[in-house]
Amino acid sequence: MKQPHIYGPMRDTQRGAILVMVLIFLTVLTLMAVTGMDTSVTEERMASNMQDYNQAFEAAEVAMEEAEAWLGAQLDMPTANNAGTAEVWTEDGPDPDTDSVSWWAERDAAWWNANAESASGLQQVAQQPQYVIEEYFVSTDGQAQNQGNGDPPPTRVLHRITARGVGSSGDAEVLLQSTYIRPYD
Repeated sequence: MKQPHIYGPMRDTQRGAILVMVLIFLTVLTLMAVTGMDTSVTEERMASNMQDYNQAFEAAEVAMEEAEAWLGAQLDMPTANNAGTAEVWTEDGPDPDTDSVSWWAERDAAWWNANAESASGLQQVAQQPQYVIEEYFVSTDGQAQNQGNGDPPPTRVLHRITARGVGSSGDAEVLLQSTYIRPYD
């Protein structure tokens, strides 16, 4: 059999260079695909964590609304104490130590389960939301609001509500606070 005659300088240098180039190209494509998959998985986890956080936030809002509704329904000023045996705590009652850290930043889930009031009826959360009401400030001399009409000012109480919500996985926890002003006769 007669071999074809190759003319020119490339005759003896072709030794599989295309194969090496294709393998390098396939390696680069594989790395790009793996990186894309890794990015996609990371973004999916981020979206899942954000959804869990949003569920925890909404649960804390439900607890906040329930605490505000409870305060709004009270005819007489609720009795506050610092032992946690009443529905309302005295200011900083949940924080018996005198460090510079706020009590709600120091308390774990076990403390909340033992001392907080629970809201109920939420689906798809790992734990029902909870709240703590503190009697923050009591004004009987019109400091909270000027009356200006000569009537004796009602007792106005500023309540600090701290609500805790947990997401569906139990990993996301949200704490919300509000100040609720309530006049009592």
